[in-house]
Amino acid sequence: MQTFAIVIPNLNQSHFLPWAMKSLSIQSCPFNLAVMDGGSTDDFKEVIRGYSDMISYLHSGPDGGQAAAIRKGKAIISGEIVAWLNADDYYFPETLEKVAACFGSDPDLDVVYGDAVHVTSEGFFLSYFPPIQTYDPETLTRRCFICQPACFVRRSAYERVGGINPALRYTMDWDLWCRLSRSGARFHYLHEPLAAVRYYPGTKTLSHDGLRYREIWRIERTYGGRPLPLSWPGFYRFDLSFKKEKTSFEELVLRSMDSLRRMKRRGFAQRFPQDEMALPIYGFDRFESSLVYGECTIHLPWYDRQAWEALYLNAIPLSKNFQVAVNGKACSCETSEKGCLVFRLPHVRAPHITISIQQAEARSPWRLHGFSVDLKEH
Repeated sequence: MQTFAIVIPNLNQSHFLPWAMKSLSIQSCPFNLAVMDGGSTDDFKEVIRGYSDMISYLHSGPDGGQAAAIRKGKAIISGEIVAWLNADDYYFPETLEKVAACFGSDPDLDVVYGDAVHVTSEGFFLSYFPPIQTYDPETLTRRCFICQPACFVRRSAYERVGGINPALRYTMDWDLWCRLSRSGARFHYLHEPLAAVRYYPGTKTLSHDGLRYREIWRIERTYGGRPLPLSWPGFYRFDLSFKKEKTSFEELVLRSMDSLRRMKRRGFAQRFPQDEMALPIYGFDRFESSLVYGECTIHLPWYDRQAWEALYLNAIPLSKNFQVAVNGKACSCETSEKGCLVFRLPHVRAPHITISIQQAEARSPWRLHGFSVDLKEH
């Protein structure tokens, strides 16, 4: 069986590490793990001590930045398939097994990537990674449709292109995908949820750092040959959608951009009704992540010690016609005083939670604007 080489970079995110480590501990494929800590001032040493038996290489101290740390970790540990997992992200159960099966069935395959979910800092569902699609080299130079924690690369291909660029801060993953693509690497999209990515204030992606946009422009110039950064509006809209406190101007810009996206979605769906980008992903509109067409499915990996007791949904329009099943079990519904739907659950502690939400006899799309649960300590 193929062995994975996985690197976890960390800097003062040690409170998230148990989820990442737990998600690795239940994988059935062999892996070597390098934990590269940049000199955290939180409780990193206490947290990581409980996982010492899983770690092949551990570093804690100045490291030249995240990309340099990842590059060093991959060079030190062995494994035919390489990947990195940020300290605040985590895998679905059986992720490595599914990826290994893809590589094992096709010896010429270089890259396998799959679906990912965006979650809150607590692990609650926000959306799916929206631009996911099957591999297209031209599109890759203007839109990063590969989610980094859900991507795995054969080491021989990784080393052939020189590995990760340690000079980059924000786009080292996209840059690597583009170099692999330019080298003729073979990509495979596995339409399965493979990883969860946390989005919360403080993440690099939501920092609005101008350097991020300059690096994005570099990608378009270097690999797409475009003198102007045509992808900037899409990235800016994505950043605004996750920003909790927006100025009046930002609210206006976001509404305007969403209106344009709706027009684009309708025109695209009419011109290419069978194209994958015109179709919902797990029931959610690809252009508006909260818009659902009748029924949607939420996949979540869950590694908390607490069991679920009640599920809260903020849906528009609010209706008691919603039917919810969690891991195949139907749930009873009531309306709370705050005007959201409450579904009472049997105790749920499975590491992979599948939630099916359907609005019976829905005549038009509806919106899922909130998702949370009541937890009970066991």
